[in-house]
Amino acid sequence: TDQSAVAVASTLATARANRVADRVRAVRDDALATWPDGTEECVLLNPPFHDGNAVDPSVAHRLVAAAARVLEPGGRLWCVWNSHLRYRSVLEDLVGPTRQTARDRTFTVTVSERR
Repeated sequence: TDQSAVAVASTLATARANRVADRVRAVRDDALATWPDGTEECVLLNPPFHDGNAVDPSVAHRLVAAAARVLEPGGRLWCVWNSHLRYRSVLEDLVGPTRQTARDRTFTVTVSERR
């Protein structure tokens, strides 16, 4: 989900180009507001870290909390984030056990399992 119609269209185009459109759902929404609790087995998240021009981690924290809400028990949140932001403790607090799957100077990829 994304508030931006352009971002949603881009996601759908990317899914079609990679022949996975039948397995991807992308809709315009704000932080999974229309999703029921505990209904998803997997959520992919690349949270923004800006609100306008200001660095604001609260946006990412809100999106991680929303993902945790919609994940079923044992569901997984895959998250990619700017390495310098160190979101792992937030992921562990809001979702559950988290492990790093990749990292470089710029980005970190983690998977968290919903308690």
